[in-house]
Amino acid sequence: MGILSRKSPRGAAASEKDLGITRKYSLAGGRSYVVEESPPDISFDAFVNIISTVGEGGKKAVGLAVSRQHPDLIRQKYGLEATPIYWLATRAGQEVISPTNLGILTNTIVSFVESNPSGVVLLDGIEYLVSNNDFNKVLRVIDQVNDHIAQSHAIMILPVDPRAFDTKEIALLERNMERMASGSRKAKAPA
Repeated sequence: MGILSRKSPRGAAASEKDLGITRKYSLAGGRSYVVEESPPDISFDAFVNIISTVGEGGKKAVGLAVSRQHPDLIRQKYGLEATPIYWLATRAGQEVISPTNLGILTNTIVSFVESNPSGVVLLDGIEYLVSNNDFNKVLRVIDQVNDHIAQSHAIMILPVDPRAFDTKEIALLERNMERMASGSRKAKAPA
């Protein structure tokens, strides 16, 4: 299973077309962000905005989305054409990652970050991952990916429904990440 979408040329991730919009989220490279929200509207808005606009240095970022939502729905709702989108689902298929196969999930994201050091990763569906695995196993995956994000200029956006986790689990998720407040466009450093 490759990390490229059907419409991307093999060997390189394609960026979304310039939609003539300006960047409205100032998320720093080399960092991961937790967004406490349900549904993940702000997370997707930030993701699409960053990969659809020109950033500092006049360069556009490429993105990778992993979501519990079906890729066709995401493409239709957000106008994504070139961005690889993986579906977290128990069925077999192309561009599908089983929620129980954390190794494939980790490898897919890490390979993308290593190939696209200024890329943007959206990991939507942590609640689904936890419901199919132990919380600590999912936390280890996020920490491992976060280490790769920190070594590059990549960005990871992690929407989290706070109703699905207790206070301790939220604190563990946020310990090495920054909180992006839902309802704002700026990231808040952890306290």
